Amino acid sequence: MAEPSEDRVVRAFDRARLAKQTKMPLIVVYNNPEDYPNKYVARVWDVNRPTALVAVADTLEEIREAIPQDMYNIGRTPQDDPCIVEVWL
Repeated sequence: MAEPSEDRVVRAFDRARLAKQTKMPLIVVYNNPEDYPNKYVARVWDVNRPTALVAVADTLEEIREAIPQDMYNIGRTPQDDPCIVEVWL
């Protein structure tokens, strides 16, 4: 299945570029979201607003490789959508 046309899919996120393009970048990792069935997706958020920048992979380990090493995994909250695996700050 092809990615949604509005998304910009990358292999890995560039931390310096994220800092310039967002007020406060967050990366939310999803498992099996509706728009990418049977995939792990990492989507950049700008504070509380999703962006079109995503990475897509088959495994959680692969998707974590796309996340800058200086970001921190803050987990998830019980209120999060069930397909959210973790959030990186």
